[in-house]
Amino acid sequence: MAVQLLGGGALPPLSTMTHWREARAGISAGILAAIQSLTHGVIAFGALGALGASFGMASALAASAAFGLCVAFMGSSRPLIGTTTGAAALVTGATIVSAGAADIGAAVATAMLLAGLAGLFLLALSVTGLAQLAALVPTPVTQGLANATVVLIVISQAPLLLGGQPGAGWPEPHLPAIAVASLAVLLMLYPLPRIPAPLTALMAATGLHHGLAWLGFSVGPEVGLAPSPKIILEGVEAGWRGLAAAPSVVLLLPAAATIALLATIETLAAATALREQTGGRTDYSRDLRGVSAGLIMAPAVGGMPGSGLTVPSLFCWAAGGRGRAAQIWRAMVSLALLLGAGALLSMLPFAALAGILCGAVLRLVEWPLSPFLERAGRFRRVGDMLVVVAVVLSAAIWGLVFAVGVGVLLSVIIFTVSMAQAPIRRVSRNPVGRSRIRRPEEQERRLRAVGESIALMELEGAIFFGSADGILQRVTAEHEAGARIIILDLSRVTRLDLSGGRRIIELCRADAPQILLCPISADSRILNELEAIGLAKTLPAHCAFSDLASAVEAAEAQLLAETAPVDTEILPDAGAVLHALGLSHDVVGKLLSMCTETAHAPHSLVLRAGDPSDAAYVLLSGEVLISLPAANGRPPVRLGVLVPGTLFGESALLGKTRRSADVTARTAVRCLRIDAATLEHLRLAAPNVAFDLMAMVARQLSVQVRAATATIDRLES
Repeated sequence: MAVQLLGGGALPPLSTMTHWREARAGISAGILAAIQSLTHGVIAFGALGALGASFGMASALAASAAFGLCVAFMGSSRPLIGTTTGAAALVTGATIVSAGAADIGAAVATAMLLAGLAGLFLLALSVTGLAQLAALVPTPVTQGLANATVVLIVISQAPLLLGGQPGAGWPEPHLPAIAVASLAVLLMLYPLPRIPAPLTALMAATGLHHGLAWLGFSVGPEVGLAPSPKIILEGVEAGWRGLAAAPSVVLLLPAAATIALLATIETLAAATALREQTGGRTDYSRDLRGVSAGLIMAPAVGGMPGSGLTVPSLFCWAAGGRGRAAQIWRAMVSLALLLGAGALLSMLPFAALAGILCGAVLRLVEWPLSPFLERAGRFRRVGDMLVVVAVVLSAAIWGLVFAVGVGVLLSVIIFTVSMAQAPIRRVSRNPVGRSRIRRPEEQERRLRAVGESIALMELEGAIFFGSADGILQRVTAEHEAGARIIILDLSRVTRLDLSGGRRIIELCRADAPQILLCPISADSRILNELEAIGLAKTLPAHCAFSDLASAVEAAEAQLLAETAPVDTEILPDAGAVLHALGLSHDVVGKLLSMCTETAHAPHSLVLRAGDPSDAAYVLLSGEVLISLPAANGRPPVRLGVLVPGTLFGESALLGKTRRSADVTARTAVRCLRIDAATLEHLRLAAPNVAFDLMAMVARQLSVQVRAATATIDRLES
């Protein structure tokens, strides 16, 4: 139903608006992808001259449509654009040249075999899940491959930028063609607002080309032979006849594996970029299977390879595309150009197409941070820069296939080196307070004074033989610096091999320093790792704790026992406890006459969240746990533990009407109950007693604030 406007018109139905938005976004992205596909076809088959360039452009448009539909119907990410790519086209073109293909039949046969093999490679990788390992390729390697692609594309298009014919070698510089190419590059680098940059650049550069020709200038070559389905059919037929002249499958395996790896990296990058935009989940395996289906279908249209691409995908999203409809419209643009725009495509100048492609790839150049910057990490920045330069130089000298091999080798080296480094995230001293135990002020003071003898070492990543030795060395250094108890936080450890596990057990069995491990519980990853390598039963029980708070609590208890064992004993009676809290003997006597003692069994509920807040409690003996109750599928949240000589439920004396947390007895507990009504009575009958009582509450709150501040300071440092 239409919505009436104030001016008398009506908005179209929401479904109509959505369909139009999807169509508009798909068409806009389709124009961008189609123009790029035309240049990719020239890269792949341009070495065969004008006929090869025309066939390549037709094959690229058909492949772009096929990839788009495969990704739309089989993929998961929306709106992921599947189309031809410059990197894969470079590999195809280099393979055709190195195979010595002398005619269109041999060239197409080579491309068909190459695309089919790459599709099978990628399908196997996606089904087994191994393809997602490409996400582990270090950033300097992916930057090197991207920049290598840019360098090779610019080199391959340089003859056309100067006004030459495809496959004719380096020509003499032709000024009109250079002007056309320069205009295309300029408009790609500095696009006009609200208009797709490739469309603006193509129209302007083509207009300049034909304008110069009308004025009598000798301009560069045009496409001439219109790309059409007929050219594809003739080329594929020639390719089937030329299979006998194509290289053997074994010789094509490295190039096919390279295309599959490049397609994996590009597709995962595009899917990840869309996920960051949309905030939704995606199934990478489905996306990769869609691309592999496109590669397997590519031989039917001439063998042009492709993948998912980031730039047109984000362009489609920014234009309003949100679903499969936008992806289908995008694919239909390439198909429509192939079927009905042959005459217009034949008028396009090669210099304009080359300029558009070079301008597009130049915007993708990405280098690591300069090693000459005045900031920390210079050594790492130098290493990153050397990796990028090594990959780019390998591509420029030996080709992209060799550069991919270099990149894989460097990835293995970087991974090995990183695994050999000690997986120590951070080491801090005096983690007192992380146990969340609220103690009497005297105990808190003593713990803060001796807490430097506790070191907290946070580990992350994988622990293998080499990295475990680094942990041993750091533990030794901390012990020599005064740490007597070292807590190893293993919550971020992702993998533990047999050698690493044995080193951890060796640390636990040493006499000094004392090692505490956490989290060791039934659902912890580190316990599963220890069980997998058969070391779980050899772990000393006194070293294992279910969480960090429990480990810190044990370390604090040991320090208190060592410094003054008598202070940790149960205080004799309620009067002594109140006196230790700062109340005078006169006030204690009057207060005790108006209060009652309560006893609670272990694990019983002392206070319940939401109940009326009618009394405060002084803990005389035992320990209580303060926690937020479970809610909305969330488990209970531990807030703190109280020991004898502390006050809880004090909000009742401050006017709060409802309990905010549960208080549970961890052991057998004795408490002194101070009713809120007692405070009101004292305020009227004995103001001095009420004042001293509230001063005690204020001192307790002050202790809590100081302890929290000290913990925050340690965490921030």
